[in-house]
Amino acid sequence: MVRYSALATAVAMSSFTVLADSGQDPFEHLTVYANRQSAPVAQQLSSVVVLDRQAIERAQVVDLPALLAQVAGVQISRNGTKGHASSVYIRGGASGHTLVLIDGVRIGAATLGYASLAELPLQQIEQVEVIKGPKAALYGSDAVSGVIAITTRKAEQTQLTVKAGRYGNREADIATSVRSGDLSLSANLGVARADGFDIRPGTQPDEDGYVQRFGKVAAAYQSSVGDWSLDHQRLQQDLQYDADPTWGGTDQADIQTDLTSLGWNYSTGQSQQQLKLSRQKNADLNFGNDSPDSLFQTRRDELDYQYSQSLTNELKALAGVNWYQEDVYGTSYEVDSRINKALFAGLSYQHVGWLLDGTVRHDKQSQYGHQNTYQLAAGYQLTADWQLRLSRATAFKAPSFNDLYYPYSGNPLLQPEHALSHELGLRYSGKSWQLDSSLYQQDVDNLVQWAPDESGNWLPGNVGKAKIQGAELSLAQQWQAFSQQLNYSYTDAKDDITDERLIKRSRHTLFWQGAYQWQQWRAFVNSRYQSDFATGDYSTPVQGGFTLWDAGLSWTASQKWEMALKLENLTNKDYQYVPGYAAPGSEWSLQVISRF
Repeated sequence: MVRYSALATAVAMSSFTVLADSGQDPFEHLTVYANRQSAPVAQQLSSVVVLDRQAIERAQVVDLPALLAQVAGVQISRNGTKGHASSVYIRGGASGHTLVLIDGVRIGAATLGYASLAELPLQQIEQVEVIKGPKAALYGSDAVSGVIAITTRKAEQTQLTVKAGRYGNREADIATSVRSGDLSLSANLGVARADGFDIRPGTQPDEDGYVQRFGKVAAAYQSSVGDWSLDHQRLQQDLQYDADPTWGGTDQADIQTDLTSLGWNYSTGQSQQQLKLSRQKNADLNFGNDSPDSLFQTRRDELDYQYSQSLTNELKALAGVNWYQEDVYGTSYEVDSRINKALFAGLSYQHVGWLLDGTVRHDKQSQYGHQNTYQLAAGYQLTADWQLRLSRATAFKAPSFNDLYYPYSGNPLLQPEHALSHELGLRYSGKSWQLDSSLYQQDVDNLVQWAPDESGNWLPGNVGKAKIQGAELSLAQQWQAFSQQLNYSYTDAKDDITDERLIKRSRHTLFWQGAYQWQQWRAFVNSRYQSDFATGDYSTPVQGGFTLWDAGLSWTASQKWEMALKLENLTNKDYQYVPGYAAPGSEWSLQVISRF
């Protein structure tokens, strides 16, 4: 039996979505990646949050990690501010336990083993899906705690956005598209920079800023034999940061990511086929006064194909193959290439009030062999608006190249981490309010942690176990011109061997927003609370919690012009995510959007 504290059982997660009174269902969203097929969120048997372009613009946040921090069950940790290293923890899992997809393609350097979300500009994002819980049966390695699926922008009109703020922040981007018959072309280009501030007080006084450049070009063509797409995007970031607290100094990093994909989608009657070929290249150059030049380069080539068929009005089938090869360049590794091959299949069934779903997947990896995963879920529509759901799933996380083969500190004997999860959820989908609550437990075995070997050398090893229990409750309400959002989550993440708290996981997080829409004006107030958390730092073993307050005001002058002002950290709260790394004080930002 899954055991929960009285607090976790009584309170779980709550979120009110801020939307204008449009006369339509303000809470209706489609998810594309939760079950690999487009469907309403209300019909899913897992916890899914969808943030579309309107929600992204209205949030007026500095970057993607700040947007995700507003979602229940998601916590972030930063080494400074925007542009610097940021980690995302879903439901108490490690940062490497979240799979990140861009347009259905897994991203992230194979050396690190996870994606750096600080490098993904919001200006290039059309929609974000936060899928909580294991999805390895659909996507393989890394999808242990959840999936963050990003759909990039394909503008329907030309839009120019400029933004300025404290610490020398300034941004500009333009998105446009053109269509001729069955062919459409789109592009999105932008640059962002900041002078920054000293993120490591007490080392060397200086400003730690960044410059980010990004661009995407895409083509789409509709034909009698399917819809074709060709995308290429580049993300480039020049970053300055303080790396060494002992003797100070300035280090720098140049990071570049290129992603190219060719897609095909073909529907006939009750069947649909999707094929995607992609190549991702990462180059990470670290250099500066306190570090020699160090270059890491990786490449991932991937093929993903799936076929779905409606066998009857109630029964649907899904099957597919996935193949990818990862290669490492620039650093001497004992092994610098590996291949993953996978087959997956699933069935979903709906009859009267019952919803059943099951998926299995088999992965064969050239380094560690075979891995089998599954997910089983059942739901029942208590009424037209109320749904009860229950699920069980397994997942795994493959060791990264750094874990396995990094010179003098890798461990080639590492095996994948494994997880078993259970979830019980209750969802209400109404016209004026919406609720989504869940209780979950996840057990992780073979957890990779640093520990001394027989010779006393510290190496990563499969020496840990984790038990994570939690609860979430989401409630969204829209009443005339007023709306609210309140997200609460409880996370009890512990080392199952030592019974100590896992680092950087707060037990309680709370996000609240209240908004008012009056004609072309919209105003809102945010409050975000995060309780204390273990740090793993001997000098500061526990970092205190904090509460931040923000306020925003936007004015839609016409269909072509919009302005938005936001004030963050109104009380100038002094807080930290990582001991020794300063967080920003009070900030302001002003954004102007022009559409033509």
